[in-house]
Amino acid sequence: MDNSTGTPLFIASEALCYYPISTIYNSCPRYLFYALLIASCVTRWTGWLADVFLGAAATYAGTAAIQTFIMVSSSQKPQDPGPVTIPWIPANTTLLKEFPSIVTETDSIQISPASLELDADAVMAIVVTGYLVFLPLQCWSRVLTHDRARNLLFYVWNALMLAGSICALVYAARIPKLPIQYMFCYPDYPPFSDTSNDGWQASWRTSTWNTSVWDTFSNLSQWNQLGDICFNPCFNTTQILRQATSLHAVTATDKTTVPTSRGFWNAVLYSKRYIYSLIILCLILNCLLLTYRFLPYRSRIPSAQVVVLWKDRGNIWKSFKREIKSALNPPLSSPRSLEEAGTANTKKKSFLTELRPIFTRRFLKAFLHVLVDAAILFGIIFSMIVSPFTIVAFVAWIEFQIYNDGPSQESPRQVGQWAYLVSIALLVISAGILTLKYKIASSTELQNEIEETQKHLEYLEKRKEACSEIQRFDLRDLRDQFKGS
Repeated sequence: MDNSTGTPLFIASEALCYYPISTIYNSCPRYLFYALLIASCVTRWTGWLADVFLGAAATYAGTAAIQTFIMVSSSQKPQDPGPVTIPWIPANTTLLKEFPSIVTETDSIQISPASLELDADAVMAIVVTGYLVFLPLQCWSRVLTHDRARNLLFYVWNALMLAGSICALVYAARIPKLPIQYMFCYPDYPPFSDTSNDGWQASWRTSTWNTSVWDTFSNLSQWNQLGDICFNPCFNTTQILRQATSLHAVTATDKTTVPTSRGFWNAVLYSKRYIYSLIILCLILNCLLLTYRFLPYRSRIPSAQVVVLWKDRGNIWKSFKREIKSALNPPLSSPRSLEEAGTANTKKKSFLTELRPIFTRRFLKAFLHVLVDAAILFGIIFSMIVSPFTIVAFVAWIEFQIYNDGPSQESPRQVGQWAYLVSIALLVISAGILTLKYKIASSTELQNEIEETQKHLEYLEKRKEACSEIQRFDLRDLRDQFKGS
């Protein structure tokens, strides 16, 4: 405290140190990614157009997934905390006008430099949304998974998105554990609204944080070397994949944190439990439907598409009733069945006799068959309702979180934002031109294409014969094993 003026030598104020969202994950690329996912679902019957949209969305989401792996494996660890003694300031100080987050009623604080990585919310928005879309597409769409290679590709992308989603959620859980950050300023010089790191000098920190802070504000020449009005200890931290000069620091106020509310709808918006519960439910339903494809079980459900199920709803219901009725009425081929049928015509059946078919193995098997088919049908319909709702709810929630992280680094007018849209447009134009190659090709080009196609056809016929020989060999070995046993 300066005895002549009665003002403190310096003040401590709570700060927020963060790396802003990278330009590749700003609003325009993210919204373009959402649009590509919607376009992939709408145009999945067109073939080439859906491949362009889905390929562009998958590669963008794959980049975000890889970043989550790096962020989790090399996350920033807070430095060892150190005490810093500060001038004691009363709670009713007049400095609150210039320093709304000033530290009062204490003479010591703990310093542990750390910084927020705001890319965490952006990459989570991309990988989780990608997973919530790619998995139902593999479960529902036969157009996109009609061959083994394409189906295998979906499995690879789904595994990548699942791993990226897990890493993004794990990294997001670490963010609230970061310690409170502080900045130290002269009481006569309020901090800027936003300060960027212009490089940390090793000489600014001597032995301890306490000594460094007091030496900086006790020596005017050393304070002039800061290049800023305030002393920010968090500027000596680093984040992987980031330049140190892109680190920002602002005064922590109510506007820099997500507000809280006691209303029901606001509780739904701000709580992670509702969103995470929907994601887990959607994941379980779609994984069960995906696993059902590989089980050796013959179901009466013709397809996982709503249109097909609605058209065949009558046949599905009739097949359910037919199997139950056939199980209740035993076959009349055996002498015992014929004798029971003749006796039933001359003698009135008792109540226990009427209930006897229900306790037979045949009825139990038919009932379980119908029950499993009904569960599959319910799971498909419920998944078709839950999955779109989960995607919309998650995108609205995560975009609200990103909105509270602060404004984007670039506006849509800058090339770093609209370049992604132009590249997708050029890719669509190029793919469209390639689909017209047979209409604009010359006779020589068509003849060359026919020769190449014939060679490829011969190769495919040889591969088919080789696969048939392998299958016959496997069946012969299996038959020999049964005969030997």
